[in-house]
Amino acid sequence: MSEFQAKLDAIAAERAARQDLISRRVETSLAESQARTDELTRETAATVQRLAEQAARARTAAGWERPEKPDPNASLGMAFEDPDMATEPTNRHAPPLEPAARRGRHARPDDPEDDYSNKDWLG
Repeated sequence: MSEFQAKLDAIAAERAARQDLISRRVETSLAESQARTDELTRETAATVQRLAEQAARARTAAGWERPEKPDPNASLGMAFEDPDMATEPTNRHAPPLEPAARRGRHARPDDPEDDYSNKDWLG
């Protein structure tokens, strides 16, 4: 019986040694992975910042960069729930552009009753 107990103790000791070795390998691998991830994160952040600065310089050099327009409704002291509505044009009733003259086979004189360009659809 003591021989059997000795074999069981040897197996248990070997299993504990293997588990300890596996645990150390996992810890080492996790530490290496974390270090590499941190390095890649720093490199990526630096690259993104560099590309953003390069794009901003290119837009400015090409003349695409426009100054921010003032909000025409800011002086009214009212805030809008929809940010798209905050930049609503102040002059909706500007005269429309003159339509191109009709040409060709189906040309006909313009009838004033057919002209809806000056119709105030919102009023």
